[in-house]
Amino acid sequence: MNRSILAIAVASLLPSTYSLAQEVSVDETVVVTANRFEQPLSEAIVSTTVISKQEIEETQAKSLVDVLKRVPGVEVTQSGGRGHSASVFMRGFNSKQVLFLVDGVRINSAAGGISFNHIPVGIVERVEVIKGPGGALYGSDAVAGVINVITSSSESNEGSVVSIGVGSDAQKEANFSTTRIFSNDGVLKLAGGFEETDGYDIKDPETGLDYGYESQNLFASYAHTINDEFVGSVSVRWYDSLTEYDSFGKNYGYSENLSITADVQYNSGKLSSTLRANQQAIENLDYTQAQGKDNAWTKKEIDLTSVQFLNQYEFTETFSVGAGADWRREKLDDDALSYGSPDKLAGESRDTTGLYLSSDLRLGSLQLTGSVRHDKHDSYDEHTTWSVGSRYHLTESHSFRAALGTSFKAPSYSDLTNNEDLEPEEATSREIGYTGEFESFTLDVTAYDNDVDNLIIWYEGSPWYPKNVDAELKGIEITGSFNTWFVHHTLVAEFKDHQDSAGNKLAKRADENYKWLMDASYDDFDLNLTYTYVGERQGNPKEVSDPNNELPSVSLWDASVGYWISPELVVRARVDNLTNEKYQTTLSYNAPERRYFANLTYQF
Repeated sequence: MNRSILAIAVASLLPSTYSLAQEVSVDETVVVTANRFEQPLSEAIVSTTVISKQEIEETQAKSLVDVLKRVPGVEVTQSGGRGHSASVFMRGFNSKQVLFLVDGVRINSAAGGISFNHIPVGIVERVEVIKGPGGALYGSDAVAGVINVITSSSESNEGSVVSIGVGSDAQKEANFSTTRIFSNDGVLKLAGGFEETDGYDIKDPETGLDYGYESQNLFASYAHTINDEFVGSVSVRWYDSLTEYDSFGKNYGYSENLSITADVQYNSGKLSSTLRANQQAIENLDYTQAQGKDNAWTKKEIDLTSVQFLNQYEFTETFSVGAGADWRREKLDDDALSYGSPDKLAGESRDTTGLYLSSDLRLGSLQLTGSVRHDKHDSYDEHTTWSVGSRYHLTESHSFRAALGTSFKAPSYSDLTNNEDLEPEEATSREIGYTGEFESFTLDVTAYDNDVDNLIIWYEGSPWYPKNVDAELKGIEITGSFNTWFVHHTLVAEFKDHQDSAGNKLAKRADENYKWLMDASYDDFDLNLTYTYVGERQGNPKEVSDPNNELPSVSLWDASVGYWISPELVVRARVDNLTNEKYQTTLSYNAPERRYFANLTYQF
């Protein structure tokens, strides 16, 4: 009971946009990423995982890395500890083939946007992970899938929440959020926070230096119910981060993102529409201590403007059609520098326009969905992507599904700076799956096969260089869940085969991954235990196999506990790497040893 009170309160305090989609049962999970409008999770044909605010809080996740490493089909690597470069491998694809959204707005930038690892987890309401090609709805980048970080809440309650925490490596954090509801149907929300850690020596061999991280964030939003059909909102999101990293000595990486979003949503019962505009100012700097921030040797200032017009019309209870348009412009500043030299693409801009059409149809036990999208890119001509999917319910508890689709990804500014002849990636993806609910457990099995032309891989060299290669990525995911007394268990097994056309294994992806997630609540206690196993994998991308280029398998345990002192106050503790394993997810970069955290949260 206490846990639920605070979870609802915190959710209501976050910066918000409002949805006017058709209401669903309060007990049913709702997702927005699968078809760009709200729908029950049970009706999503694509493989979808939702991580709730409550789960994020109870496991004491410190970053999206902590959140995503619990997701089936996802493997995470990192060059060090908190704040350092991280990659998400989804079904064998890496982060560059995954589209990252915040409240439906992309943060990916062809010039190098802020890393997902720097998004403050304290503002997250939930995370939706869509596995499988999303190009037919979202355009470029959604080759492996889509990760949508949701900071909005459909409910608002007045109140405030304050949270403070400490941990190993002199880690400190503090967050606040507050909501005020006005008599004119307006809702004002404010939130902010900071975190800081001295870090540790991330390099192997050791350098004798600690590599820390710090970040700050502020949020503000105002939403107004205009009438029974229209809701308008505006939000401002700002955060920055400073990461210390090693490159022939200690270096500093600074990132800043200022994002302003305004939208109007309309719902007439049959028709739902959203008009959304977003403007982002992104700055990325790299410099040495001697140079200082004002004399950074790598400098990228990016303006990112996007407009979305989304529509869905429900002809009947069993048939609906969606249609929409996206326009995006990215511009790299005229003064951009790359390792001290003027960037080859400084001053260039990219315009992309996309139009999509989708449909959903239910015929008794059969559900069908399809979408097609056309993108016009000013540098890479035009791309048409499509997808079809179906789910057949044998009974209410057992169903089979199948999906087929295409996707593409245009090379980034960084890719082209190092190889101007690169071609866009193009992929065809196939998936079949089964979901079953038995008396004592649930089971989900998915098999997939992805063929990719012109996959862009950065190979190890002096310097590293990008190159197009063809590849095939296939595998099987098995997820089961059951309860023993008051403990909920989720077991995940993943078997993958991913290699390029020359037969070389793709780097940093393991052939086998296993996860065991245990979550429990007993009286005033919340308990969580996470076990992950990552098999052997290649260390760095190389065109020729190297027996010395291998990372050994590793088994890890993380644990957290929360105690509710009162309905308003909870104290939590977490231990990462419980058995103090020494391991690496990136060659020459040591992962953190055993680490401790404590947190106190108060609602008033």
